[in-house]
Amino acid sequence: MASGLAPRLVAINIPVGDHVTWRVAGLSFDADTVWTSLIACAAVLGLGFYLRSKVTAAVPGKVQLFWEVVVGWVADQVEAGLGKRYRHVVPLAVTIFMLVLAANWVELLPGLWHNTDYLPSPTADVNLTYALGATVFVLTNGASIRAKGLGGYIKAFFAPPRWLAPIRALEELMKPVTLALRLFGNLFSGGIMIALLLAIPIYFFPATIVFSVVWKLFDMFIGVIQAFIFALLTILYYQFAVASEGH
Repeated sequence: MASGLAPRLVAINIPVGDHVTWRVAGLSFDADTVWTSLIACAAVLGLGFYLRSKVTAAVPGKVQLFWEVVVGWVADQVEAGLGKRYRHVVPLAVTIFMLVLAANWVELLPGLWHNTDYLPSPTADVNLTYALGATVFVLTNGASIRAKGLGGYIKAFFAPPRWLAPIRALEELMKPVTLALRLFGNLFSGGIMIALLLAIPIYFFPATIVFSVVWKLFDMFIGVIQAFIFALLTILYYQFAVASEGH
């Protein structure tokens, strides 16, 4: 059995940085990441439109209750860290949470693209996670400049001891990188585990099916945790960005 398992594991298609690409105007785009990202966006938009049609002030349904829990948690985090003045951050953090969650769960669907055995999560592509990290970086630094002014924003890097200014600048630049790589690493490893499970031969079927179900449930849980962390760090970065000196 072991001798039959090894070739199967070697032969499985685990796309480490291998993507279906489109070339447009000399630029290369990961088509599979684009499509799975659109699937995640469609899922979030569909959920939002469905909720709007079913929302009620009476006893809420399951979808409305789930949405209220998410929005309530995000609103509490924003008000505790930033105050009511920054309630406009709530829609951003909720959108990030729901989008990352939907993107994380895409890999639970069967493979529909490029003859793969599973549908890779777009958050398992570092290009998407870098884009999300860069978005958070631009928005939080923009908020910092609006709150402190350009002079105050620059001055914060040269607070005593001034020799730490380069380190503070490097720390700020590394925030979107660590945010992106944390999400990418966890989701990519989860995708590899799913691919490996699908490679196990049929004579292991009873054990495989049980472990696959357990792993997918665990992977869904990890997807929730990673979406939670990404949204929470976004709020914390906003808090650090707009905090005044000595706060």
